[in-house]
Amino acid sequence: MRTSMAAWDAIIGCFQSWGVQYIFGLPGDDLKILSSLPSSDIRFILCRDQRNSLFMASGYALTSGQLAVCIVGKGPALTNTVTGLLEAQNLGVPLLLIASGTGSEKLGTKAFQEADQLSVVKPLVNWAYRVEHPDRLVWALEKAAFMAVNGGKGPVYLELPEHVAEQTVLVNLPFPKLKRLTCSPSSYELDAAWAALQQSRRPVILIGGGMKPGLRGSIEPLAAQLGAAMFTTASGRGAVDEEDPLFCGVAGLYTDSSIRRIWEEADVVLTLGSRLEETATFEWDVLLEHTPVIQVNVNVNDFSHQYRGDKVLGDGYSAVGHWLSRIHRQPDQAWLNRIADCKREAFRKKEAYMDLVKKRAAIHVSEVLDVLQTAFPEDCILVQENGLQDMWSYFYPYYRFTGNSLSIVPSDQTSLGFGAAAAVGASVADRRPVVALVGDGAFNLFKSDFITAVQYRIPLIYLVMSNGGYGWLQYQLNQLNFEDKPFQFVSDTPLEHMNVVEHEHVEQIVIHEKEELSAKLQLAYSKFQRNKLVVVMIPVGLEDVHEKIRHIYGDFPVYEK
Repeated sequence: MRTSMAAWDAIIGCFQSWGVQYIFGLPGDDLKILSSLPSSDIRFILCRDQRNSLFMASGYALTSGQLAVCIVGKGPALTNTVTGLLEAQNLGVPLLLIASGTGSEKLGTKAFQEADQLSVVKPLVNWAYRVEHPDRLVWALEKAAFMAVNGGKGPVYLELPEHVAEQTVLVNLPFPKLKRLTCSPSSYELDAAWAALQQSRRPVILIGGGMKPGLRGSIEPLAAQLGAAMFTTASGRGAVDEEDPLFCGVAGLYTDSSIRRIWEEADVVLTLGSRLEETATFEWDVLLEHTPVIQVNVNVNDFSHQYRGDKVLGDGYSAVGHWLSRIHRQPDQAWLNRIADCKREAFRKKEAYMDLVKKRAAIHVSEVLDVLQTAFPEDCILVQENGLQDMWSYFYPYYRFTGNSLSIVPSDQTSLGFGAAAAVGASVADRRPVVALVGDGAFNLFKSDFITAVQYRIPLIYLVMSNGGYGWLQYQLNQLNFEDKPFQFVSDTPLEHMNVVEHEHVEQIVIHEKEELSAKLQLAYSKFQRNKLVVVMIPVGLEDVHEKIRHIYGDFPVYEK
């Protein structure tokens, strides 16, 4: 049936057809979208900061696996989203950003907030388009959503100029459904890679963020049949059960020194859904100098050409299923023994370190993680930052994602404040307990939208590691031995004395002593169960860093000897 309706009514109609339940953002001055929302079941989460709205939407999409939608104004409102688009691009977040735009009749006249918005966002999205005519609106919406959720998922951008937003749109009802396609690898590529896998005796499988969300429990059988050690990238955690005997932790920068030997001795590495960014491949130029790396990706741009080995274009789970059906061999027992020995040594080192810090008065992040692992539900969603102290959770086995738990981390861009805001979106998307492990620097950067979580009564738990500011920079500064300390990135003022919103929905808990840790974290969870937004302030020291990053040079530590 062909009919006419207001432009924003058509947009909301498309959203409903796709199953969109939430919109994040801050609309432009005309507020026309607000008059179109009451006829739908869609809820608009009105944010205070456009950057945070992109972070929240990313947390929502990464948790739910669904398309996320953000709507903002034009000019500076759009440029405020750039950091969020950068994160969404690097995380492969299926996200649709719609921004207002200057009407065509005013372009080039120095109109209010006029900007070349397409040029700003094009490098950061899968597709960008300015809707110049109302007849192209529904077509553009359909293509944008299709580009966001298929192939190499990622953000897309639509610009809605003022002259189109004010017009009537002719549409065909019902609105089109959102189509999701699968991309199976070719048999030729699968066979070529299989030859290398079949001959290997010491294989390693690396699982990236491109395998989430996916068919959980599908990769472990392949690893068991091949006898392969399993690692993930930081963003790939949660794609496999970390209690599996073949799981060995996070690759590259975050690999425990006891488990590093597995990389030294591997004879082939299979990577699934990873762009092989620098944190994941830290030291590979030394460890894998002569080792073939088989890469499987759905996006041709995600392949790395720094490593020799076969490349398979297509869905990682399709490749896993194909290879699993062809395995007819016994794993190498010596390699399985090596994996088990390395893991035992890593766990032994962890227990020795935990025994050591228990004797010290200060609270250590590893102790916080230990309580979180044992006292909180197994299906917890842990949303993280990537600062000096919250980075402890990246180092397996100090924290393990088991059962139905989920990990959300920033990409290799590590935008400060991403985890704090993404946790809000994660809690909107899922009823599982959401815990955000953040530093006080990131939490303060996010605080403009803390009130947003309060306003919408979104329950979650913030564990704020308080070291007085930007600990990563201060830790490096302390190694430079400046006289008279002319520069400081941390403050002696504890975060607990800074203003946190006083509201019936908010509970603030301050932990002063180590003896309080277990009881107060359990109290935080009990408050969360009563639908509270809980902020737990935990003092930590700058010296509380993992051994792998104690010797920092710029962005990365020095290589291990």
